[in-house]
Amino acid sequence: MKLWTWTFVVLLIYVSVSVIRFDDFGSGQQMELIPGTAGEEDEEEIGRLKMFVFELPINFNEDIVQRDPRCLTHLFAAEIYMHLFLLTSQVRTLNPEEADWFYTPVYTPCDLTPQGLPMSYRSPRMIRSAIQLISSNLPYWNKTEECNHFFLVPHDFATCFHYDEDEAI
Repeated sequence: MKLWTWTFVVLLIYVSVSVIRFDDFGSGQQMELIPGTAGEEDEEEIGRLKMFVFELPINFNEDIVQRDPRCLTHLFAAEIYMHLFLLTSQVRTLNPEEADWFYTPVYTPCDLTPQGLPMSYRSPRMIRSAIQLISSNLPYWNKTEECNHFFLVPHDFATCFHYDEDEAI
């Protein structure tokens, strides 16, 4: 299970890096659209991976990017582009009841110091806050014992960001 999960995450990162034409949070920059995104017909529904993207308050993601646009080109921008990819992807479902995976878009290493370094001391609090919000307001976290929920944390201190890392994957 662990190898499959890592393979899945690496595949998602690889696909998200080939992003092409999004209007990223009002910055006006155009990026290319990924082939196979939402809006195209998907004739084969059977066996299709379905992913639900939580709609968190903007202070977990969009606010951070608007405060500091360096996040869009930063070394750890993968979480932003993964989120943008999933919002328009055919794998996305708007019905959490049919989801195989749940993505929680929290831009932890995008909270940067004036020198451009991630403020890693804030990350555990952001993750905990998102977990608290989801687990107390939505049934899906507790329904599956959080085993099919994931965060993308591309920073090299990523394992430090999860307060329950022994429970994670």
